[in-house]
Amino acid sequence: MPEAGEAVKEAIAIEAEAVEGVEAAQAEQQRGQPAVSLGLLIEAVKKERDSLDLLEQAIGTLSQSLDDRRHALEQQEEILNELIDTLKS
Repeated sequence: MPEAGEAVKEAIAIEAEAVEGVEAAQAEQQRGQPAVSLGLLIEAVKKERDSLDLLEQAIGTLSQSLDDRRHALEQQEEILNELIDTLKS
């Protein structure tokens, strides 16, 4: 599961870069540089999408991990019940 944690950290870092890009775009627009502003905004949107993709992957990994743990618990419970039945006999 460290992969999910790393993906979340990376997604947060990318999101921060996107926010910085939007702030820079706003500053460039105020300076009268709309072309630069457009480029920064396009890059910020791309980073936002990349961040969302990473978060989605992390959620998938965590979901699979939860399913695996539930399955393991079910197996443990089954073994415990069999042991209890054996001890009662």
